[in-house]
Amino acid sequence: MNDLIQTYNQLSDTQQKQLLAFANLLLLKQKAKQPTGNLSSWKQKIGEVSTWSEEDIKALEDNAKHLNQWKAQDW
Repeated sequence: MNDLIQTYNQLSDTQQKQLLAFANLLLLKQKAKQPTGNLSSWKQKIGEVSTWSEEDIKALEDNAKHLNQWKAQDW
């Protein structure tokens, strides 16, 4: 650790700032890769947001087929 501090102290102010910025970037990457929760509970939670039945999907598909047949009212 002393070697690291000695090397750091030999750097110019600009180089020290660059080194600190790089170290912070490495820390951010490390934190981003660490899991933050239980994936199975997240899957269950997101699955409860909304689900569409086959009937819902069929109704949407049927309505999409007729969308181009719709005519706007003349004024």
